[in-house]
Amino acid sequence: MSRIQKRMLVQILAGFLIGRIDLWGLNPVGIAYFAAGFVQGGSVLPVGIAIVLGMITKLPVETAVCAAMIMIVLVLAADLLDKRGVCIKMGHAAIITSFASCIMFLFQIYVMPYSSYELWYAVFSAVLVLTCTRIFDDGIHIILYGRKKDSLSNEELISLVIICALCIFGLPKVVIADISLFDIAVYLMVIVMGYCYGTGGGAVTGAAAGIIMSFCGAATEMIGVMSLLGICSGMLRRQGKVLMLSSFTITAVCLNYILTGEMMEFGTLKAIGIDCILVIFLSDKFLMMFDGKDEGSAGDKSQDIMMHRLKEYSQVFHKLSKTLTAQTDKQYNMSRHDMREMVKDMTSKVCERCEKREGCMGQLSLYKPEIIGTMAASQECGYITPAQMPVEFMKECIHSERFISEANQNLYMAKTIMGFRNRMAESRKAVAGQMKEVGDMVQKLADNMPNMQKFSEDVEEKIIAGLRSKRVMVRDIYAYEKQDGRLEISMEAMTARGRLVTSAEVARVLSSVLDKTICPSDESRKVLGSSMTSFVFEEDTVLHAITGVARMTKEGESVSGDTFSCISLPGGELLLALSDGMGSGSDAFEESQTVIELLEQMAEAGFSQGSAIRLINSMYMNIEDNDSFATLDVVVLNLFKEDCCFLKNGAAATFLRHDSKIIRIEGQTLPVGVVQDIESYVGKIKITKGDYIIMMTDGVSDCFDNDEGILEDYLRESRVINPQELAENILDEALRRNDGCVSDDMSVIVTGVWERGKIKQQ
Repeated sequence: MSRIQKRMLVQILAGFLIGRIDLWGLNPVGIAYFAAGFVQGGSVLPVGIAIVLGMITKLPVETAVCAAMIMIVLVLAADLLDKRGVCIKMGHAAIITSFASCIMFLFQIYVMPYSSYELWYAVFSAVLVLTCTRIFDDGIHIILYGRKKDSLSNEELISLVIICALCIFGLPKVVIADISLFDIAVYLMVIVMGYCYGTGGGAVTGAAAGIIMSFCGAATEMIGVMSLLGICSGMLRRQGKVLMLSSFTITAVCLNYILTGEMMEFGTLKAIGIDCILVIFLSDKFLMMFDGKDEGSAGDKSQDIMMHRLKEYSQVFHKLSKTLTAQTDKQYNMSRHDMREMVKDMTSKVCERCEKREGCMGQLSLYKPEIIGTMAASQECGYITPAQMPVEFMKECIHSERFISEANQNLYMAKTIMGFRNRMAESRKAVAGQMKEVGDMVQKLADNMPNMQKFSEDVEEKIIAGLRSKRVMVRDIYAYEKQDGRLEISMEAMTARGRLVTSAEVARVLSSVLDKTICPSDESRKVLGSSMTSFVFEEDTVLHAITGVARMTKEGESVSGDTFSCISLPGGELLLALSDGMGSGSDAFEESQTVIELLEQMAEAGFSQGSAIRLINSMYMNIEDNDSFATLDVVVLNLFKEDCCFLKNGAAATFLRHDSKIIRIEGQTLPVGVVQDIESYVGKIKITKGDYIIMMTDGVSDCFDNDEGILEDYLRESRVINPQELAENILDEALRRNDGCVSDDMSVIVTGVWERGKIKQQ
């Protein structure tokens, strides 16, 4: 059996017990309980049947029939309002049932003999229906949708206590061996509520229990007595169950003696004893199931721990980067020691086998300082010539050709080893740079962790009430303020009574309450279901953008070497990227496509654009015998902060058009894959509604005769609004100026910015 079915069984059982309440021959609380449950979307038909059956067991049949007819009126009225597009709310249900109950009870009095008191009872019962519907609304919501560790507001606690008290009031007056079932239930309720919610909850529960006991014939002083007992159980709940229950029992006996002057009845004392045994054997997990006092602090602690761990990871990556950087001491040339060892090795291989080595004076010249200079100079060309050797050596040595050949072989091996070492050093440096970028990203992630907080009670109640009007039940509403100031809202929600509600409707309610433009997150479901599901909503951006793209492939090529991207990033950012591979055709396409795909993946993973470009460049430089490169033009539009960031690596100029004003952005930087330590041109500018950002490759810009004024004048004079149409017009103008010849790959990206209107609740 699912959780919601178990909760509905509790709702049905409570309905049966409340249906047994007899107030001067009427039962307005049973009708109010049905009306509140109808709005909350619980088991409508089973609850109605349970209430009517409860009335039949205690009240006249005609009273139960009148109550059933009032419930039917509410169902029909709700169906009629729904057809007219009006969703029934708690206020609607309270007014409809109150008016219907007044009419029904007056009609019942009219057709049957009555007294003047009964007339006033009918009017009073209608008022009681109106009041109790509102009181029961919060309590039934907790019964159906509350969960462990949910914090209850004062209104919800009072509503739940009143429902429990009325259920006890409706219990059959069964007495077994002088022990009353009613006494067991009353004292157990006071003990448990005081233990769970402290002195406040205990006092409210005790007062409700005392009122119920006074209705059952006890002295009115029992209201104060039971309140004191509730306070007693709440005050000592932190001292343990045994001490709390002992104090509760002693206090109950003493107060009874002070009130009556006699010892407490043995049956009542046995009822309290049974309650004490039950509470001792019930686990704290069960008793404190709705106690949410520590939830916030636990969430804060877990967030602090996560932030601390992320910072530790960041420090580890930075330490690894420093260690690898310290090991990248490149050795492009042999040291003097290496050269001496090489000469020694050559003489041992050649001279020791020579028949004239005993009297050869050429060996001495090989150990002069000048030979070191000769070896150093030979590293540039990779070999030694006879002219570079000492004159004395060439005159004396009879195997000079073999010696020079051996020397050149050693030089070749040494150069190969040095190249390998240098390549390893470059790889370590590249990995060190990547480690540093990853460490910076993790540090940024830790610094930008959103602060979790709860809405104020007033705001949360407005959200719950607004969504309840849409028949949406919510819980666990949290707000997250991101580093950029945007608001993110997390909640669990479901629909009641099978109504179809979209997340966009929920967003409109949140927008109306918070006075902000709220939209559903892309990761959230679009439609609410009949089971509790997590949803995320976020503050929408101030601006929104539309992008248009126009492209042409170089004549004679089947594939364009230009690649572009347009993706939305978290934080209200729009990433536009344009890359032009070296040359044209498939090779250029592969180069530019690799750059764009890596940029997309890293940007979506949380890397900054600058870090992503440096990482991509290091990957290019790590490729052996890499002689390819690609330009990269990146524009990041922050539609929430209303600014625009430019990063350019060997790319053509970018233009920003606002009305008749044209701003040209260009940077004299190298493309990706040319040098190890790449630097991007970075620029930033504010944007407003009506701005256009125009990006293009050099295949387009070169068509304007390399005169920036011509292109700027064309953009200034253009009155085209649609970004796609403007991109196509720019490409057509470039082709016209180039006599219709597509001499290079041509790409144009145009992005227009407009103001976003607020989403209002319908």
